[in-house]
Amino acid sequence: MPELPEVETIVRDLNKSIQGKIFAKPIVHDAFLLRQKTADFTRRIKDQAVEKITRRGKAVIVHLSGGEFLVIQLMMTGQLVVNGQEDKHTRIDFVFADGSRLLYNDQRRFGQLRVVAKLDEIKHFNILGPEPFSKEFTPTFMHQAFRKTSRPIKTVLLDHTFVAGIGNIYACEILFRSLVSPKRKAQRFNLAEAGIIHSQIIEVLKEAILHRGSSLRNYRDGAGKKGRFNERLAVYARQGLPCPRCQQPILRMTQAGRSTFYCGQCQK
Repeated sequence: MPELPEVETIVRDLNKSIQGKIFAKPIVHDAFLLRQKTADFTRRIKDQAVEKITRRGKAVIVHLSGGEFLVIQLMMTGQLVVNGQEDKHTRIDFVFADGSRLLYNDQRRFGQLRVVAKLDEIKHFNILGPEPFSKEFTPTFMHQAFRKTSRPIKTVLLDHTFVAGIGNIYACEILFRSLVSPKRKAQRFNLAEAGIIHSQIIEVLKEAILHRGSSLRNYRDGAGKKGRFNERLAVYARQGLPCPRCQQPILRMTQAGRSTFYCGQCQK
């Protein structure tokens, strides 16, 4: 599933390529992904200009000139590609007045698209924690949140009510760089230790955005190209390979139904 760096990369690409463009009538090939009737969806988009594109958690938000919002949740295999070639996985073809196109592709059809008058109509947004790059997300905030739970730190990082947008890949990498065991209970961290994890959250996410995300499976950026951060992964999906620090084999375990990759020697 695309995580914060992948979605942020797409948002930045779309701001460069479609901002200011005017939607003609969208061509909906698969209404299964819409969370409203097709006629309502197309009517509310048609003739609207793209004012800007933003992100909340892992969702893409297209701000329309009429004041409404096109919200696109890519989920596991969703892609937004400007002027790409349609294929059997193209679910919606957003045609612009100048003839250019934005394709929504989705192999497994888990994505969700809808037009809303207010963002609080998206129930998921109302429970999301702060964005990692926001002023609200501080080491003190993290420490206070940690003190309230006995869950493992890895599970807390994946909790979107704690912080928005961090998924499994980056949680593993953040904890490796922090030299922290994914099994350690969150309430056992002091403020200084929370500060280390906070700094690594910011560093890893910014570095991943710089390298345009990680393409392990279906993720593509706004131009349909793969990200390169997966070439820099230290532990994720590297079970049995040597740790880049100590050369001990990377381990794998399951936490809350998700695979956790870590170094048993470096991460205490």
